[in-house]
Amino acid sequence: MEWLEGQLLRVLWASERTGYAVARIAGSEGEVVAVGTLASLADQDEGAFVSLQGDWETHPVHGRQFRVSGLLEATPQTLAGLTLWLASSGVKGIGPVTAGRIVDTFGHDLTRVLSQEPGRLTEIAGIGPGRATAIHTAWRSNEEGRALTVLLRGLGLSQRLADKIRERYGDRAAHVVQSEPFRLADEIAGIGFRTADALARNLGLAEDDPARVRAAVGHALDQAADNDGHCFLTVDELRSRVRSLGVPVLSLAAAIDASEGAGRAVADGPRVWSAELARLEDQVSRDLAALVAVPPLEEDLADEVADAERYEGVQLDVDQARAVAAALEPGVTVITGGPGTGKTTLLRVALRALKERGAEVLLASPTGRAARRLEEATKLPATTVHRMLEYNPGQGGFQRCLSNPLEADAVVVDEVSMVDLPLMSALLDACPVSRAGFRLVLVGDADQLPSVGPGQVLRDLVRSRQVRTVRLQQVHRQAADSGILTAAAAIHGGRVPASGERTGARDVFLLDRERKEDAVDTLVKVVSERLPANGFRVLKDVQVLTPTRRGPLGAIALNQRLQERLNPDGMGLKRGDREFRVGDRVLCTRNRYDVEVFNGDVGQIMGLHAGSLEIDFEGRLLKWERDDLGLLDLAYAMTVHKSQGSEYPAVVLALHTSHSIMLRRNLFYTAATRAQRFLCVVGSARGWARAVQEHGGDERNTGLVERLIVGGRRTD
Repeated sequence: MEWLEGQLLRVLWASERTGYAVARIAGSEGEVVAVGTLASLADQDEGAFVSLQGDWETHPVHGRQFRVSGLLEATPQTLAGLTLWLASSGVKGIGPVTAGRIVDTFGHDLTRVLSQEPGRLTEIAGIGPGRATAIHTAWRSNEEGRALTVLLRGLGLSQRLADKIRERYGDRAAHVVQSEPFRLADEIAGIGFRTADALARNLGLAEDDPARVRAAVGHALDQAADNDGHCFLTVDELRSRVRSLGVPVLSLAAAIDASEGAGRAVADGPRVWSAELARLEDQVSRDLAALVAVPPLEEDLADEVADAERYEGVQLDVDQARAVAAALEPGVTVITGGPGTGKTTLLRVALRALKERGAEVLLASPTGRAARRLEEATKLPATTVHRMLEYNPGQGGFQRCLSNPLEADAVVVDEVSMVDLPLMSALLDACPVSRAGFRLVLVGDADQLPSVGPGQVLRDLVRSRQVRTVRLQQVHRQAADSGILTAAAAIHGGRVPASGERTGARDVFLLDRERKEDAVDTLVKVVSERLPANGFRVLKDVQVLTPTRRGPLGAIALNQRLQERLNPDGMGLKRGDREFRVGDRVLCTRNRYDVEVFNGDVGQIMGLHAGSLEIDFEGRLLKWERDDLGLLDLAYAMTVHKSQGSEYPAVVLALHTSHSIMLRRNLFYTAATRAQRFLCVVGSARGWARAVQEHGGDERNTGLVERLIVGGRRTD
């Protein structure tokens, strides 16, 4: 075996699945190529010192290269490596010439000198005590880093995670890893329970160790919130989830008690909350109770409503007029109704009436797309809830809060079905409840899918009957003429909508394809041929929706098919098995507050420069680095959940028996109501029938209704 030591210039290619990589290294022999299990080098900065063990070989195509088969070290193993390390140590005044003199003077004894007798470095001309101390400090830091790296890499962690751990815990890093491995899952981004558990088991922790069971309880509660939207789990549900992690449940009761004692969980009879979600439910119920308690206006509002109607040139139905009057009342009002019931129309009238009262009004929606729709509909400025609350992660989160409330007489939030419990908590915390006559108006469709995040706030507010609520039910004439809204009404009523071939409607078609392969082929043909032939712009007007991410009719597979059909030749960047090409539509999958792009925002890749993408998000051209590709998905197809709050000129919905448990009425209803001008459902008649028959199935474990009923006090 030989050593190749030098500076990392670039990782040319790496496979996340196999770990195989190709890297270019600047060593004592100049620039060379190293191949082997080197994917962890992708986590290191360019210019980092590396020490690789392996053999030289001559590839028939690529020529001479170094095949790595042994250790990856951060500490030099050869004299040439020591010279390179010193020259790249960052110590001012130590370049290749001085580094060479140091190595020539001390030879292989240099590692001992650097560790134990750094004062001897002053024997070299040009090195004084200060510079010798700086070299010693760099070497000691390198040794500490190497010890931790050896430990963590031996336990299977990447170099990037090792660096994060060292940065977080400093000199105590090795102690924390060895004695409190489950702290890493709570405190280090990128390390979850399973990674921490693997570390713990490799370190010899018993499978029934109390720390392991407590960590499994916390992980199960977090996963229930993140993946299923639950605010609590029953003890039986928690036991099942903990057991599925391979963790013994005999000491589950003790683990729950310990988690509660440590402030990590809240137990209430047969239910267990994460402490944070229990706190948020308490806060939301208290804040809403305070708004509900505001006394109503002692005056007849009918004339104001009528004046605003005339100004806007509309005539409201009885429920719409009641909703406008309710919105003028102080406190909190919920307005809910399906498509075509006139939510936007009554909002314009309510905003006109508020303006005539001289009220300062703020308009917001959960997403940028929904905010733009609200702004277009009302002709008034609207923003995202996050922006309205002045979210700043560098300054601790939402700047608008209890101590710095919003400066408004009324706050109107649209698409509230998308608002999860944490965001509702932040919104209520920022409401100026003490401001005379303050109004909070929450508008949305309670029959749509609940929020992506934990809770089902709008649904719970309506069900509690503790908050003033107006439900709109009349579908207006113009809307009633829409085949799309007729289809939505049928779905809501538990019936499969009729296709345009039978009704004469030109905006709704259902294409029955029992075989999955036929359904995929038909969907691709509709998107790439039929819709463009009818004047729809594929990248601007058409959105494919599907219940799931996986499977042949899931978002991942459909995106690959559509990308190959619609954009087969664009230049791009790869991440794992996915490639993002210039011209692709892409979806942001997590909030990026640094560039104000949020989960669900859609953009288009406009360029590729120096290993990064240029993406146009609604007129803003942003640089998207390779390291952030994990926050993107292709967006030719997306899940119905991701489409909430958005509308598209044309929607093509994949709905097939293969979607199994995701076939639910409110999912079908939500997808259909995303379409503005054209809806095409591709799938199987049996799947559609199952979807409209399956009512519910997405209920979440929440305690908000109960807390609202008892006035914000948690029951014991």
